Order: sequence, then C-alpha cells, then structure tokens
Amino acid sequence: MSTRLEGEALAPFLHIIRQYERCIKDKDVDGMMSLFVDDNEPHSFGLHVNLSSRSAIEQRYNDYFSSEDGFESETETPVVYLYGEAACMCTQLNVKGHENPKVRVTAFLENHSGKWLIRHQHFSPSPE
Repeated sequence: MSTRLEGEALAPFLHIIRQYERCIKDKDVDGMMSLFVDDNEPHSFGLHVNLSSRSAIEQRYNDYFSSEDGFESETETPVVYLYGEAACMCTQLNVKGHENPKVRVTAFLENHSGKWLIRHQHFSPSPE
C-alpha cells in the first residue's frame, strides 16, 4: 500500500524539483540528466514530444536549451506517494506569460542507493 508523504518526508522530492528548476534556468544538460535513471529506459511523454531513451531525452534538452523557447514558471508543492523504493510525484507548473498557464507534471521515481531518480515523467495541460 502506498503512503502519501507530508512535511519533512517531502524534502528529497522538493530537492529534486529545485535541482530540475536550476538545470532549466542554467541550461545544464548534464545536471538535468543526472536526475534520471542511468540505464537507457527513462521515458518522457506529453506536450509535443514522446521520448523513450536516455539519449533521446538528452538530445531533447540539448535542442531545447539551444533554442529560444524558454519560459519562467513556479512549481506548486508536490503530492508524493511512496511505495517501497518507488514514488509517484504530482505537481503543477504555473507558466508565466503562456497561453496555457498551467501544466500538470507527473513523475515516477526510483530510489537508487539512496538517491531518487526519475524513471518516467509526463507533462500535460492542466484540466483547471
């Protein structure tokens, strides 16, 4: 049975969100890829592109960071469910100055030797 995390138990997941945001701001591909599992089976789906390999995700960040398609956003406090060495994190991005200002983000994470890494992420327009 999964457990919804609260309070201090959210700290590792808030840390991942801060790292992710820093990598976006700094256009840091290596830092971004350090947040994903090391094997070749991470997945990223939604909002224009579906990627199913580490190399495809890395190329997407390289392309994105070298383009002019930047945006500013604020991330809401996530809801995190823990099940053993796996976690599901759901949050919403509030994108500044965009026609669809709310984006729902769902990430499935795995604990690898004490470090939480992204196995799967999904972005979609928020129904709100």
